[in-house]
Order: sequence, then structure tokens, then C-alpha cells
Amino acid sequence: MRVTWKKRMTALVSLGLSISLLAACSDGGTAPAATGGSQSSGKDEPLKLTMAWALYNELPDMNNTFWTELKKKMNVDLDIQWIPNANYQQKLELMLATGDIPEIVMGVGYNVPTFYKAIENGMFWDLTPFLGDFSKYPNLKKNKETGVFDYNRVNGKIYTLPRMRSQVHSSLLMRKDWLDKLGIPMPTTLDEYKSALQAVVKANPTGQNPIGLTTHSVLNGVKDVFMPAFGVYDLTHDKDGGLIRDVLTPQYADMIEWFRGLYADGLMPKEFSTMKEPQSLDLISSGKAASIGYVVRADWQYTETNRKLDPNALVRSAVLKGPKGYAINLRSNFASGMFISSKVPEEKVRRILDFYESTATAEFLKFGEYGIEGVHYNMVDGYPKMTELGSKEMVISSYDPWVLTYDSGFKIRNVNAPPEFNKETEAMVKDWTEKGKLNPFSYLLSDTFSDIWPKYQDEYDTKTVQAIIGKISMNDFRAYQEELRNLPEMKKAFQEFAKSEKDFAANKGK
Repeated sequence: MRVTWKKRMTALVSLGLSISLLAACSDGGTAPAATGGSQSSGKDEPLKLTMAWALYNELPDMNNTFWTELKKKMNVDLDIQWIPNANYQQKLELMLATGDIPEIVMGVGYNVPTFYKAIENGMFWDLTPFLGDFSKYPNLKKNKETGVFDYNRVNGKIYTLPRMRSQVHSSLLMRKDWLDKLGIPMPTTLDEYKSALQAVVKANPTGQNPIGLTTHSVLNGVKDVFMPAFGVYDLTHDKDGGLIRDVLTPQYADMIEWFRGLYADGLMPKEFSTMKEPQSLDLISSGKAASIGYVVRADWQYTETNRKLDPNALVRSAVLKGPKGYAINLRSNFASGMFISSKVPEEKVRRILDFYESTATAEFLKFGEYGIEGVHYNMVDGYPKMTELGSKEMVISSYDPWVLTYDSGFKIRNVNAPPEFNKETEAMVKDWTEKGKLNPFSYLLSDTFSDIWPKYQDEYDTKTVQAIIGKISMNDFRAYQEELRNLPEMKKAFQEFAKSEKDFAANKGK
């Protein structure tokens, strides 16, 4: 929904938390040191940077053991403006509107019109000439070879350094111990899954009348897991050759009809549409739900929380086969990356690139994820086992603001899980990249759709809820979808998506 900048400025004046990370210049420790040719002219001087970054956990203590070691070895002096994630996009848009942006910002989706236009209007450096053939940046070149820069071009140019992540991310978590008690194997199909939920709800294993599948809002969290199973991510064109947006496809309606069946059988919270994520997560963490769509590494997180109530609790991810694929939603193998303000001098841009080149290593990834060996973790059976200090200090902000190297297990293993549990998790997901699907609309763009969809979003969400709870028929929901698909501006958006897909195919691998 469009909001005037004056209103946004009034609402956002107090947002954001600034923290200075002042580096020392000593040589001890275990973190990898920053290197780079352009840095050599001032190698004894810390690299001073201002940054704006989303915060997903509590405000980090920049003077703790981990950050002290990072400062010492990476030779950096950072002024990070940590902004709560829920407010980050609004705060960034405010910065763009006023032109007052730090040297480096965490990007948001290219489908955010204000951000996309800021790129086109030259607010960030075009890094294409700097990177060239990547011969000066061998670590970033390895990242490039995974295809991440293909998905991050704007008009064929590179404006960002993507932060590497594993493609396997989310899954369908289940209380496996409850199934074991009932003699029910882990389900492998949608029908088996529904039957398993019915059995658990009927058996009432805890006496708390648990929910079958917990979710929130308009199926947030779980719908992304199921969309590949129904073919929602398959490219679907209209009669004019336009590429229909995922949520407006007939396959999406098929998925909604399936959820309608779960709801009718009492397997979902009656109030799911008004629930928030913390409420949904509380149900799975406190033994009041059998299943939820969430990140794979939460298998251990919710195993651990439920063992406070039942020492035999075990949460594991299920792999379900649907009519058009597996319920495995792959993410892009990167997260929104770093954008360098065009106000930064050219020589400093080169030094920044050298710095991020030095973080894109397996050594730095391990440091950012686990910390210092002997302090934050100890090696047990080939896997890091966190200490009490490590569990406290090693959080998302430890590795989030850096370019990393690709690791298929990153975001899969849980740093607090026993080594054997992590081994089982990695074995479980080893073929998920082949089985799963990536949503093409995570990288395909349409300015028209970005402009018009806010006008229809709330109504569409309302219709979706009404279809699930049985207030309107599925025929009515499909007719509503068709009405939207036939709008002239929507047809224009579909044509733009089709062009974006062709342009992406043409630029891939360049």
C-alpha cells in the first residue's frame, strides 16, 4: 500500500539502532584476516564503514568475545545501524527518499518499486566494471559459478554482492514421536499426511487436544512448502503468452482447495487467519500441534523445547509427494546482498570489494557460524558442539552482514544440536535440491504488478481465507482469480513477467 513519505518519516523517526564496532589492530586469534590488493596502501588503517542492516535477534553485544575477535582480525571499524527486520524496508525507503544512506545497505527485493528505482536512478555503484571477469576475486568467482549473479542483475548489470545461503531451507516439521506411538510411519504423500494428522488429533496424545497443522495469517510459513507439490512454481502462461503470477494460477486454487479439506476436518486452527507467527510457533514448541511449515534446522529446536515436557519428543521434517512434485520449497542460494552507495569514492569501493572477498571463504563461514574453537565450540565426532557461551553469542547477526561462500548444509544444521542429529539432517536433505523447486517469481520482475498488486492484495487474502473456511465455494474463488487475470493491467504485468523470464534466460551464465 502506498504511503506518503511525510507520513513514513513521522512513523519512522525513532526506528533503527546505531552501534559502533571499533576494531583493534592486533594479529592474534583464529578468525581469518582481511586481505586485498587495494587495501595494501593503508593496511594498518581499519576499514571504516557505515552500514544499515536488518536485525533478526536481540541487539548484539559488539564487545563480546566473538565480535572482539572479529574486530581484531578483520581490521574493521564499523558503524552498523541495526534496524528491526519488521521495520527494515520502511526505514530503507525513508533513507532512499531523503538520499541519506550509509555506505553499505542490505538490499530488499527488486520487486520493491522504490528500491528498484533507486538502483536505476544511480544511487548505488554499478559493480560490473570492478568485478570484470572476477579474476581479481577468486572467492567471489566461486560464488558466481553457482549462478547467484545471474539472479542479481538489473538491466544486465551487477549492483550487489549476494550473501550465500543453502537452497534447502524450509520444510514440513512433524512430531515423529507421536506417530511412532501410534505405529504410523512418517507420511510420504499428501493423503498419508492428512491421515496421520487425523490420527494424532483423534488420539490426543498429550491430553491438550493438539492442532494438526498449525499456521498463521493467510497460510504464511506453510503455503510455500506446499506450492511446489501442486505445481504452483511451474511456469504458466495465458492465451496471450503472458506469464501468470504464481498466486493467480489454477494450481494455486488447487492447493487452496486442499487446505479447505484440512480445515473442514478440524486439522487447522479455526482462527489461523488472525494468528501471528509467534502464536503459531508457540503451538509447535509447547506440544500443542503435530506439524508446522518452518526452517529445517528447527527440527532440533522444537525437539529440544518439547523435551522439557516429554523426554521422548522428536521433531523431524517430512517429505511429501504431491500431484505435481514434492512439497520442497527451494530458496535462491543467496540472500539479499550488499549495495554500495554511489557516494562512496571509487578507491574505497575497491577496498570494500577486497574486504568482502576475504569473507567469502569456508574458514570465515565456520567462524561466523560457530565462533572460536575452544571458546564457542569444541569438535565432537567431526562436528562442532557449542559451549554455553557459543549458544549465547553465536546468532544470526554473527554471520548475516557478510558475503559467505556456498555451503549446502548452511541453514540446515543446528549449531546447538548433537553431532549425530546434524548428520542425520544432512543425510535426510541430500537429494532435496533435485526434488524441490524454486519459485521463479523470486527473481522475475514486473513493475506493473508491483504497482497494482497492493490494490488487490487485501481482497485476495480475504477471498483466500473465505475459500479455506468454506464461506465461499471453490468455483467462486476460481472465478475471482480469472476476473483478476483478465484485467488489462494484470495482462500487461504478465507480459512483463514473460519478458523478464526471457531476459533472464538470455543473461544466464554471462
